[in-house]
Order: sequence, then structure tokens, then C-alpha cells
Amino acid sequence: MIGSNVIITNFVTMYGSQNIPQQRLPLSRKSKKWREQCVESFIGISRFGLSERKSFLKSLYDYYNGVIDETDYKHVLKPYGKRRENFPSKLKNYPIIKPIIDLLLGEKSKRPLNFTVTVKNGDAISKKEEEKKKKIMSAMVQVFAEELEGSDKTDTGLPEKVAEQFEMSYVDRRAIQGQNALNYIVQSEELTDKFQKAFFHYLVAGETYSHKGVRRNEPFYDIINPLDVDYDKDPDLEFVEDGDWSMVRRFAHASTIIDHYGEYLTDEQVLELENPRHSSVDTYLLYRSEASGGDANVSRNRTIEVITVYWKSRKRIGFLTYTDPTTGMQEEMEVIDGFRMPAELKAAGAKVRYEWVNEVWEGTRIDGRFYVNINPIPNQRSSLDNPSLCKLPINGRRYSDINSENISLVSLGIPFQLNYNIFKYRMELALARSKDIIAQFDINMIPKKWDLDKFMYYVEGTGIAWVDYNKEGIQLSPQHQSVLDMSIKTVGQYIQLLESIFSEWERISGVNRQRQGMVGPYEGKASSQQAIMQSSHITEDLFRKFNRFEQREMQGLLDYSKEAWVSGKKAMYVMPDNQIDMFDLEAEDHMESEYGIFVSDAGRDLEKLDQAKQLSQAMIQNGMKTSDVLNLFDTENFTGIKAKIKAAEKSREQLEQQQQQAQQQQQQQELQLKQQALQQDQLEKDKDRQVQIETALIQAEAQDTTGKLNLDLEKMLKQHEVKQRELSIKEKELDRKNESQ
Repeated sequence: MIGSNVIITNFVTMYGSQNIPQQRLPLSRKSKKWREQCVESFIGISRFGLSERKSFLKSLYDYYNGVIDETDYKHVLKPYGKRRENFPSKLKNYPIIKPIIDLLLGEKSKRPLNFTVTVKNGDAISKKEEEKKKKIMSAMVQVFAEELEGSDKTDTGLPEKVAEQFEMSYVDRRAIQGQNALNYIVQSEELTDKFQKAFFHYLVAGETYSHKGVRRNEPFYDIINPLDVDYDKDPDLEFVEDGDWSMVRRFAHASTIIDHYGEYLTDEQVLELENPRHSSVDTYLLYRSEASGGDANVSRNRTIEVITVYWKSRKRIGFLTYTDPTTGMQEEMEVIDGFRMPAELKAAGAKVRYEWVNEVWEGTRIDGRFYVNINPIPNQRSSLDNPSLCKLPINGRRYSDINSENISLVSLGIPFQLNYNIFKYRMELALARSKDIIAQFDINMIPKKWDLDKFMYYVEGTGIAWVDYNKEGIQLSPQHQSVLDMSIKTVGQYIQLLESIFSEWERISGVNRQRQGMVGPYEGKASSQQAIMQSSHITEDLFRKFNRFEQREMQGLLDYSKEAWVSGKKAMYVMPDNQIDMFDLEAEDHMESEYGIFVSDAGRDLEKLDQAKQLSQAMIQNGMKTSDVLNLFDTENFTGIKAKIKAAEKSREQLEQQQQQAQQQQQQQELQLKQQALQQDQLEKDKDRQVQIETALIQAEAQDTTGKLNLDLEKMLKQHEVKQRELSIKEKELDRKNESQ
């Protein structure tokens, strides 16, 4: 082991801090020595040895928490190189940074995490067009069948209507599956809380980092302390996962390390870790000790340095091109480096072409001397179309480091916090020196058996100076007493300075008083809202950049889920509206899907959401059910609001159509009943007339009054014809009314 350390040391010495071993090598040439050299060289070019960076990052968190470093105030506390003790005032922190950070954190917690999963596969459009054609053909076949049955309800505009409805409702089945998978990951990995933690680091340190991958066949996601991360500082690099290398530095006890890396360690190495000797990390332990307030137990309770390096190496892969004997089509498949082509394929004209592509490796150094698990990572994130576009498992971004050092909101506020504390300190000193207007007395006027403290007690407590006139030598005269003005005149100036510092800090941070809820007594509602809007415009870039980070993180987790769920996945999860949902993931579709994630503007969504909820009263007045309106308040994004309103409107339209159809049916039934009543009435009348005619004939025969009877009979027949014509007219009118309705 000692020899190996010497080799590595010589390597670093010889090649310096900027040379990395050659990466374009076949796997057979990537020896143990090569692997250890890679880990050591990347650690050598890192900034972990620069305590200034660590100290600066830690100071940012101290400023947020209100921890004072007196070295920042030495020009105030030690103006002449010597600290003055027993001053009437003590330097304290008066936080003006923390409230701004906490407000932005609170606003972030209220912003919904809105995302939509899409499918970017090349066949996505063709599948959609196929589904549309199937829907149109199915509808046309149904219409044709109805026409054969004698239906006259032919809809000439049916294809356009079906296509329109399809465009409104179509979602790729694979996209639905990806959406359900990501919904589950968001809940199982508690992404909302972890993103909140990441945003805290983003505000305080101006940088935030994460680690994601596959653990025990499940995607995992962790937020990493910015103090423990280093990576490739390419000036054009926006996200760490797109860089060439990154690493994480942690400290753990021997038992934890052995539990985690025991399978890679020899018995001798385990024994050395359990019984440590001199360590190469004393400097960092000293830093940790200082960071913990100088607790000496930190170094005694020894923790061991563990650095894990991730970098992009190169590997050679082959693409076998052959003709499928069953289909006659030319196919292509990926093969490993060194693939030996079977004789039958070679005879059939198959060929292999090789390419060099990127491959992510990992390696860990323990205690500065033990190298373990230096291999390609088991779960590679790469594109289906371009396998060389792989991603590092460590991701992160900085707020603003373009052509300059990175800044954070806290770092911008440090000068204002320092000056604010200094002027507060000086104002307290001035107030302590202030004695108002006091009277001066000759010391000989102090009564007998009184000391000076007792005399001053009564002067300050009661405003009365007790004098012993019987004391020998006391002769009152104007010279014995005078007035001394020791009141402070600069307090008002200090208050103005403090107000100026606070206002300037508000301007720089973009968070004004109106946004903090501090509205002046004479400030109108319109001006306050305008001030809040202007403030949000300044800080919106913070949220926008972090939204892009969240998008990258969810994309990575969804990609890793393909590796984790190679055998499929069945799970239940709770939706934001507390509804339990279940998804059954098809492994093959999931593996072959190229997902894309769209994250909406949470600020605009929140504004639209509030506006939509404010319209709830108008919605109820316009006929929307109260239950549907209340359902809107469980929705966390504007897209969901629109979907629920659309569903409620569709339900209302269907209800109105049903009510209209029921009314029409009722009217038709009433018309039919009226027709039946008229027909029955006419039938009864016809029967009566027939009886009358028959009776009259009988009477005519009996009375032998044939002439008169004929006249009566003719008259009755004419009346009957008139009634028949009236009845026919009424029936036609009823039919026309029925058809019009």
C-alpha cells in the first residue's frame, strides 16, 4: 500500500495539478494504477485545499444566523490596536438579512410545483395521427351503420368535430405513464421539502447541489451542503451535471465508513481505520473545529475524510448492422468493445462500426490513502439518440458567476449588515454617555457620613441634592453650583443613518417594505400594490433560475427511474387534493420513452390561481355548483383550475341538455294526450249523432213522415261533416306545433 501511495504522489508531482490521465482507453487498459491516478488527479485540481473558500461560505451562513465575527469589527472594537473593556455598550447583531431571506423562503413554499411530462420520441407525432384516424374512422362507421338502419340523423361535419375533440383531449399514453411515475417520485422522495432546502442554500450561499441515482431499485435524491462540493469550473457551464467532473467530500466515523464500503476494504484497511494513526486531514479537522466554535472534541472524536469523485471517461462501443432474415429489413444493435462476429452473420454481410462515447465513472478515496469502488457507475444517464450525452449524478448551479466570482443575496447584504450593527453600537454608546442636564456641586457639600455613591443615587433617583448646611466650611454661593448639559444631540442623526442603510439594503435585495407587509399610514392600496409588483420583478429572476434547476432534477429522477424499475412498478400515492391514485407502470414502454418535463411559471400560476378563486362567487351566480367551486380550492396550479372549470362547464352543459330534452319530451307527451282527448271526444260525439240518426229513422218509419225525416237527416249529416273538418284542422295545428318544438 505504501508503494502505491508513492507512485500516486510522484504522479501528481510530475504532472502537476492540471493533468488528467488519458481517458480514451479500452477497458482492458484501465488498470488499478490508472484508476487511482484518475481519482488522485481530480482531487488535486479541486479547491478542497483552499480554506479561504470554505471560510467564506461558512461566514455566509453565520451572517444569516446572526453569528458575529469580531474580526469584521476590529476597526471599531480596537480602533487603536487595543480593545477597551467594560464599555457601556456591547456589539450585537441586529438582523436585516435574515428577514429578507425568510420572506423569500416563505414565498417559495407557497409556490406550487407544477410540471407536465411529455414524450419526445420520434414516433410521438405519428402515433398521435394514427389515433386520430382511428377515432374518425370509428365515428364514420357508426354513422354508416345508423344510415343502414334508416336513421336520418346524418352529420356532414362529423370528421372535423371528432378531430377537434381529439386534439383537445389527446394525451400520449406514455406521457400519462411518465406523469404518474414522476408524481410518485415527488411524493416518495419528498421533493417539495428538499427543493425548499436547496433554495435556502441558493439564497444564502448563491449555489446549491444535489445527488441523485438509484438505490435498492428505487430512485433517490439528496441535497448536499455547498461546503462539501467541488466541480469543473467551465465558464460556460450552467449545470454541474453537464460538466466533466464533480466530487463530494464528507467526514464520517470509522464504523459508518466500514458499513458503507466494507465490501471494498481489506481486513488490514479496516483495522487501520478502526485504529487511526496520523491523518492527512488534520487541516480540515482544524477547520471543522473552528467551524464548530473551537470544540476540541471534534479532533478527538476523529472523523475520517471520504471523497467520492465522478468524472466522464471514454469507452469504445460497436454498432452491428445486419439484415433480419425474417423481415428482410436492415437492423442495428449495440455491441460491446471486442465483439466477435459469428461466422453466419459475417457471411450474410453484417458489419460493425465503432465509436468512442462518454461514460461516467466514480471512485472513492478514504482517509487520503485507500481507493475503493473505482468503476463506471451502474446507472448511466444518457440519451437514446446520442449515448455520448451522459450526465453526472451530482448536479447544481450558481446564482451569478458569469465572468466573475459568484454572489448570493446574503453576500450582497453583508456590507449593510456590518454598517447597521456598527451604527447601532455607536448609537447605544451615545445613549449610554447621555446624562441629560445635570447640576454640578462642590464635593464639600456632601453630607457627613455619606459617600459619593449615596449622594449620586439621590441626585439621579430623586433629582434632589441633599446638602449638609451644618457642615463646617459650607457657605452657599453661586459658585458652589452650576448646570452641565450632557444630553446627546446625535441620536437623531444615527436614526437617519440606520434608516438610510435599511432602505439601501431593501433596494439592493429587491424586497421593499410593502412586500414585507409594512405599509405606511398614508399609503394607498394602489401604490402599495404597484410597489409590491415592482419588487417581485426584481426577485423573479431568483425563482426563474431555481425553477430551471428543479426541472433538471425531476428530469434526472425520471431518467433514473427507467434503470430502477426495469421490471415494472406498481404503487399508490396521494395527490395534492388528497385523492389516492395508483399507477401500474409498463417497464418496456417506460424504458423506451424519451421524456421531457415542462415546469410552469409558478409565480404567474399563483397569481392566476388567486384570481380564479376570487371569481368563485361569480361562478356560483352563473350556475356552477357550489361543490365544483369548492373543489377549485384544492387545486395548486392554474392548469388544474382550467381543467376543473372546463369539466364543470361540460357537466353543466350536459345537465342543461338533459333538462331541455326532458322538457321537450314532456311537451310532446302533453300534445299527444291532448290529441287523444280530442279524438275520444269526437268519437263520443259521433256515437251520439249516430244514435240520433238511427232513432230518427225509426221514428220516421213509425210516423210515416218520410219527407220531414229526410230534411232532418240531411241537416244532421251536414253538421257532422262540418265537425269532421274542424277536428281535422285542429289535428293539423297540433302536428305543426309539435314539429316546431
